[in-house]
Amino acid sequence: MISVFLLILPIYLMIGLGYAAVRSNYVAASEIRGLGGIVLKLFMPAMMFLAIASSPISQVLRWDFILAYAGGSLTIYGLGFATARMAGRSFGDAAIEAMGMACSNSAYFGLPLATLVVGPQVALQAFALAVLVENLLMIPLAVSLCEAGQGAGTGAIRKVARGLIKSPLLIAALIGLGWSISGLAMPDPVRAVLGMMAPVAAPVALLTIGGTVAELSLRTFGPGVLRVVPGKLIGHPLAVFAAFALVGTVPDQLRLAGVLTAAAPMLSIYALFGQRFGREGMTATALIVATVLSFATISFGLVVIGAGLDAG
Repeated sequence: MISVFLLILPIYLMIGLGYAAVRSNYVAASEIRGLGGIVLKLFMPAMMFLAIASSPISQVLRWDFILAYAGGSLTIYGLGFATARMAGRSFGDAAIEAMGMACSNSAYFGLPLATLVVGPQVALQAFALAVLVENLLMIPLAVSLCEAGQGAGTGAIRKVARGLIKSPLLIAALIGLGWSISGLAMPDPVRAVLGMMAPVAAPVALLTIGGTVAELSLRTFGPGVLRVVPGKLIGHPLAVFAAFALVGTVPDQLRLAGVLTAAAPMLSIYALFGQRFGREGMTATALIVATVLSFATISFGLVVIGAGLDAG
């Protein structure tokens, strides 16, 4: 148990450092957001491209992983949506609650976590595949249903789709896939530059999470939060775990990286989506609570997994 805590403690210390820096006004929130933007637009795409382009396409594009991760995410999304509707929430409110359960903060949280547990190579592979699922399926689906619930027209949905297609992570993944398929060797100077950029991404991403949480406030701890947080921290990783078990062909370390990605709190811009769709209080509170409680849920999950491996 202690070894598990010590393993993931650096992640939360980095998050706490970002939180304290912004909360104490030692660093302006705008500066943290600026760092987060640089990481998202430059360093993480560089890291993703390097990981994908340097590996054979057969190792990079695993359809069994994509099927399992997408299946588990869609399952928890459907369950979350149905639960919210049965609780009397509107179509749009149910869609935003389900989004919080099924869309992980894979870039800023899942990748650093998986890197610590399974190593950078496997973590990057899982991260690249999860980004494809999230950007091509889960986020467009969630936003489209939220827009539909708000009565927005197809023009708004197309606008969201265009924004997602321009995602730096998605673009880097797709270019990396193309390079991997081509079989071209990467020039040494290019590899060196990308290799210098890659290690910067994870720690700054964690600082960004802390700074983001520091700007939010616990506005309402209502039934929506009580549905979203357990659905994200417990339901999502369990659904993905079950999907991997059904598929049965994903290697153990890659499967663990996928489950850890699903176990991460919801995407860091969840509160912005909540503001857009009139649920800012619930989404901000859910993000804060999920970030704090994830230390306990992820630690417990790793202890259970470790005990299962020891027993096997």
